[in-house]
Amino acid sequence: MPKICFEASKHIVQFHSPLKNGELETQSLEIRRDPLTGYQSVLNEAFRDKIAFAFPQTDYDYLHQRMEDTIGQCFMCEGKWRLASPRYPRELLAQGRLEKGQCALFPNLFPIAPYHAVVMVGEKHGRTLEDFSPALLFDALSISLEFIGRCFEVDPKCEFFTINANFMPPAGSSIMHPHLQIIGSPMPSSHLRVLLENGLAYHRKNGSCYFTDLIETERQAGERWLGEIGQSGWFTAFSPLGVNEVNAVWPNRSNFMQWGEEDIQMMAEGLSHTLAAYHDLKFSTFNLSCFSGPLGKELPEFRCLLRLVNRQNMHPHYRTDDFYLQKLLKDEMIVYPPEQLASLIRQGFR
Repeated sequence: MPKICFEASKHIVQFHSPLKNGELETQSLEIRRDPLTGYQSVLNEAFRDKIAFAFPQTDYDYLHQRMEDTIGQCFMCEGKWRLASPRYPRELLAQGRLEKGQCALFPNLFPIAPYHAVVMVGEKHGRTLEDFSPALLFDALSISLEFIGRCFEVDPKCEFFTINANFMPPAGSSIMHPHLQIIGSPMPSSHLRVLLENGLAYHRKNGSCYFTDLIETERQAGERWLGEIGQSGWFTAFSPLGVNEVNAVWPNRSNFMQWGEEDIQMMAEGLSHTLAAYHDLKFSTFNLSCFSGPLGKELPEFRCLLRLVNRQNMHPHYRTDDFYLQKLLKDEMIVYPPEQLASLIRQGFR
């Protein structure tokens, strides 16, 4: 039986509010704790009244204007990437780059890891979140996994890879054109290290894998469960690391070297459904990271994990949605309660 406990503590805050003529106001807080990492997030129902200020809805006129204004300087558009993007040495990739459909992979000009590739997701310069079809994402993810496999073949000591995305400037992107970033290193990222170490501790204590137990627990509880695509399980995070976090776990895959076309299709379909749901909720940006255990090693304590979150929406003079709470205290504000978020997203998974 799963051994996961979702912990939340409730607190009452009182103060005399000038917004209510000095009357005593009572607000309720719920502090949630992630069962594996211990990371905390905070839910204040009164914060909903502030969402319009702290998290304004997307200004689509502004968004489309930014797309139009930046297309001329985009090195990916109109085939310019063939001349403007770098190539890998032949020892790594025979042609220097990888292509599939409208997607292409090439080196990042300013790498932050021994292997750091950029994947152009389609020839279209600007997209809104309902415009990421499963077929387009499948092509982008396919060449990502092909690149990861080739890197590991050439350099087996570089065994830690993630698939990532910054979509739109509020999510940290320097360009508007949709793209992924593949990071490979002999060392895991800080968060992946936490997942691996805590997953191992859970396995030693309970004799089972936290991530497969998590899927079963979320499926049985149902409140945050979105559905299954193939063998991947999709759900909203109990104590999210970011706004409107959606997770997926591949219960039979502990690293990317085990993935086949069906696994890639699962991720493509789930991403497409989730991004379309974000669009319906008037969100316009996202970050994602998909984590793998060390390549070539089948760890009983780890399974491939996707984290997908919204960032601040596109609108003039947008403010960042990260402040000391997230960047330094490593806690997160909950905008939509995860159970409500699941009810808003779940339809696409049916």
